[in-house]
Amino acid sequence: MSLIQISAELIRRAVVDDGYAQDLRDAVAADQGALKGLAYAPIVEDDLGWLAPSEWQWFAHWRQSMSGPLDETILRHLALAAVTRYARFDLRGIVLRDQRTNELALEAGPRETRHDLGLRWLAAEAHKFPDNIEVAGDALQYATEASWFTLRVLTSIDDERGEQVRAQLREFAAQRQLGEQITHRWGM
Repeated sequence: MSLIQISAELIRRAVVDDGYAQDLRDAVAADQGALKGLAYAPIVEDDLGWLAPSEWQWFAHWRQSMSGPLDETILRHLALAAVTRYARFDLRGIVLRDQRTNELALEAGPRETRHDLGLRWLAAEAHKFPDNIEVAGDALQYATEASWFTLRVLTSIDDERGEQVRAQLREFAAQRQLGEQITHRWGM
């Protein structure tokens, strides 16, 4: 039996009640095995059925608050379930705020992912998501090093989508009187 299965009811309750969220924190603080199993261990496909997508979204944030790493299974599951604008924004935020991703993004070029899940995920999102302007807007909203990496990927696309993003970013920078000190980090 997995820790997700054992903890599913408490996680569901924690999503809607801060008291239960504190109970979850207290439970894992008292048991290093639980902390390791919930916050740091990889999630397996069989665990996905135990929580609804909105609960997995909350759980991904909770793992992040516990300094846990990004999880590829959770990201893939949430990407498939993210049908609303808010869900996509929040999902991108999980990756754009990830500590390891931000550390590596500081110096990463648009084609360099250093075998990091967060950088790979952001690069794939920039290349594959049909609305590049939405991805760029989310990156600007979060304004992290991983955001600047995402903008470098978007501005390096050598087609009309890349040009559309570059034009949008030029307009954004002009409206806000942003100088080269900032825009050069976007790859412009």
